Amino acid sequence: MIKEVYEDIKYVLKVPIVNFIFRALAHYPEFLSYAWQQVRPNMLAINVEAASNELRFLNITNISRYDFTKKYPLVTLNKIKKMLSVFHYVNPKLVLIASAWVESISNRPIIGKSNVTGMIQPGVIKGMPQINLVHIPDAPYDTQQILLDIAKEHHSFDVASDFRALANYPQFLSVSWMHLKTYIRGDEYSVLKSKLLNASVDLVHQKMPYPVTVKIESLANVYTSTQLSGIMGLLSMFQNFLSGLILEVEYMRKMIQ
Repeated sequence: MIKEVYEDIKYVLKVPIVNFIFRALAHYPEFLSYAWQQVRPNMLAINVEAASNELRFLNITNISRYDFTKKYPLVTLNKIKKMLSVFHYVNPKLVLIASAWVESISNRPIIGKSNVTGMIQPGVIKGMPQINLVHIPDAPYDTQQILLDIAKEHHSFDVASDFRALANYPQFLSVSWMHLKTYIRGDEYSVLKSKLLNASVDLVHQKMPYPVTVKIESLANVYTSTQLSGIMGLLSMFQNFLSGLILEVEYMRKMIQ
C-alpha cells in the first residue's frame, strides 16, 4: 500500500522524491493513505499551485555571501542549484498539506469554498534531477556530524530530505549550514517563519477548492489513543517544521546565487 501511495505522491506533487513528512507518517500507513486521498484533488488544482507560489519567494534580508566556486566547478554548482529548486518548489505544497490536515483534525475542516480555476498536469517536472538521500549511519564522519547538528538545531528525530540530499555535496552543506544556523537563531527567521505558518493556514481555507475533512476518530478502530495522539503530534510538528524549512531552502538558494 505505501509504495503505491509514495508513487502517487511523486506523481501529483510533480517531484522525484517522497519528502520527510510522508516517510514519517508511513509508520501509520492507514492514516497516510486516508489523509493523502483527502488532499490529493486540491494538489492538482491551479488554485493551490498559485497558493504555493505565494509562500515561495521570501524577503530575506540578512543573507551571507560566499563564493562557492572556491569549492566546486560551475557544472557541480548548477547541479546543487537544480537540487535546491526541487525543494524550493515542493516545500510550500507540503506546508499547505500539513496545515490542511492540522486544521481538519482540529475541527476546523477545509470547506472548499473556492471555485476550481483549472487543473495542473501531474507527473514529475521534466529536467528535475534524481534525488539521492544520504543515510546518516552511512555518511562519512564529518558529514554525519553536520547532519546530527541539523537535527539537533531543529529539535527533530531525523533530518529533512533537503539536507540529506545536500549531504552529497558536503562542502556546500558545511558552509551553508554554518551561516544558516546563525540565521535560524535570529529574529528575522522567527518572524518570517510565524508569518509563513499563519499564511499557510489562511490559504488552505481560502484557496483549496475541495473539502478536507480528516477525522482522527474515524481511525479509532485501527490505532490506539496513544497512536492517534502521536499522529496529531507529528502533523503539528511538521506544520511548524516545514514553515522554517521553506525559509532555509530560500536562504541557501539565494546564498549560492
